[in-house]
This record gives sequence, structure tokens and C-alpha cells, in this order.
Amino acid sequence: MKTILFIGMATLLHAEAFKHPFEVESGMVLYKISGGTQLTPETNLSINGKTKLHFKDWGEVKLEEENGVIVTTGAIKHKQYIKKSEKHTKDTVITVDYANEQLLERKKSSHDISGIDETASLTKIGEETVAGVPCEMWEGAGVKKCIYKNIVLRLESNLLDVVYVKEATKVIFDSNASTEVYTLPDFPVQEFALFKDKIKTKNRYKAENFYNILKEAALDVSDINTTESIMDLRDEERIQFINHISKDIYKRQKKFLPKLLRSMKKTRECLQTVEDPAAANQCMEYCNQMKAQMGSKKDKEIILWDEKQKNSLLDKIEDELIDLQSRIPCVNRAKNITDLSSCMK
Repeated sequence: MKTILFIGMATLLHAEAFKHPFEVESGMVLYKISGGTQLTPETNLSINGKTKLHFKDWGEVKLEEENGVIVTTGAIKHKQYIKKSEKHTKDTVITVDYANEQLLERKKSSHDISGIDETASLTKIGEETVAGVPCEMWEGAGVKKCIYKNIVLRLESNLLDVVYVKEATKVIFDSNASTEVYTLPDFPVQEFALFKDKIKTKNRYKAENFYNILKEAALDVSDINTTESIMDLRDEERIQFINHISKDIYKRQKKFLPKLLRSMKKTRECLQTVEDPAAANQCMEYCNQMKAQMGSKKDKEIILWDEKQKNSLLDKIEDELIDLQSRIPCVNRAKNITDLSSCMK
């Protein structure tokens, strides 16, 4: 009898250890992503994007592709496009680094292999329908998830007034996608290892840019001690959090603003020497490109180039140049996004 009981328990433990990520064999899910926050009293941030998830073999093999844009308005003008792909196989995780045209490959850790319990630290509060699929609603500290067979169809998080929403818009299960769907770009592969066989670190928000940090914060918000109310956290703690998740934007702006100043000086010098609209537009090209990277409107194309138009444009650039130059010492002293926003207000 003891032997039978032991075998039965061993079988259950074995089944649990080899539980598949999803309880659906294959499928495709399209998501829309939205969110944002007031970064500082002078600067707002919004995020919009789309995600496509393909999976097979009960989620052992999956490919997630993300495209989006982050925009800040107000004192700090910033526009950043996001493009990312990540492929999971039974043994590896491969991330496509489009910026450097390489594939970052690592072996799966024990955390990966054991799988993610999407309902950990959450309480079931009911049922809803997302993209035509009935799913169970779960809620925890600052997070809600609607889950169908361990597939999250909607994720809503609100962490210190930073909102992140990922919601399915189309779901197709038991699809027979071709193998080409899971093919990654033909980039060279760079292998790297995980330290101490762990993905998560003490800093749960560590990531390469704001988008990833925001997503990780949303995914990991349920890890926060539920005895500590998020709403009770002090303003100082929110400022620290905002400065942390905005590190990438801050670093980009610190480099970008002095470059913009230099380009404006070169543009002014160039415009003083040209005599026709085509040459004047060429002078403006680089500066316009930099403004577009900030999410600002480009200057209108120059059609008429006489002395009046020339002086008017030079006066405008001179005013912008003087204004920016006066702010650069403050920009150089800025230690974080809060300081930088105050410089540019």
C-alpha cells in the first residue's frame, strides 16, 4: 500500500514538474498595448504598440514580436520606436537585437523551465470575455489579469500611477502556422549566460529601456508585498521609481540636447551663406531630422528665399538657439529625469 502511494505521489510530482506553459496546443494572439503616466509636473508620457504571439507544442515553442512607440510631451520632447522579437524553444531563449543586428541567445534557467504561474499572489474575482474568449479575472496589488488556460489575454497594471495595459484583440487557437513564422532574421548569434541561473534580480525593474522596464514592472507588480499598499507610498518613492524607469530617456536626452545645440549653430551658419531655397532646405535638413527624433514638428519646407524670409528664419533659429544654450548648463548638472524636466520647462 505504501509502495502504491509513493508511486502515485511520484507520478503527480513528475507531471507537475513537466507542466506545459500553456494548456492549449497552438495558436496566435494579437494584442494592443497602451499606457502612460505623468513623468514630472512638466512632462507627460504615453506608450502605444502592438504585440503578436505565435506558439506551438503547448507553449514550449513561442515567438513574441512587439512594435510600439514611446512619446513624451511637455518640457521634454522624446520619441522612441520599439521593435523587439523573442523566441522561446524548449532549451533556449533568443532575443533579436535589431539595433545591432544580432541574436542574443541564452540557455533557459530553472526559473524558465519551471514555468510561470500567472495567478501567483492573485485572487480570482470573476469572469470576462476578451477578444471573444471567456477568461478568468484575477486581481492583486496593482494588477489585474484575464487568463485563459494560463494565457494572459488582458493585463492591466497601475504601479505608482504608471499605467500599462496589454489586451488581446484577436485570438486563434489550434492554428497550424508554417515553420517560417518562427524563423528569425539571419543575424549573427551572440551567446551569453545568466549569473547564478536567475532571470530576476533584486532590482525587479532592471531592463535596457523604458518600454522593457515598464513591461517588467507590470508583469512583476504582484511580487510586491501585498501588506504594503501601493497607494500609501510616499511621493518621494514615486519620484525615485519614475527616475529609475526613465533612465534610458534621461541618458538619450543628455546626449541629444547638446548635439541639437551644435546642429542649430551649424544650421545658422549655413543659412547665412546660401542664396536659393534648395540650398536653404539642405541647411535645415539635419536639424529637422533631430527635431523629428524628439517628436517635434519639422520646420516647413522653404519655398521662397528672399532677404525678408532669410532674416525671419535666422531670427527664429537665433531665439531657439539662445534659449537652448541658456539651459545646457542645467542639463549638464541634471542627475535624473526630474532634474532634466525642470531644466527644460
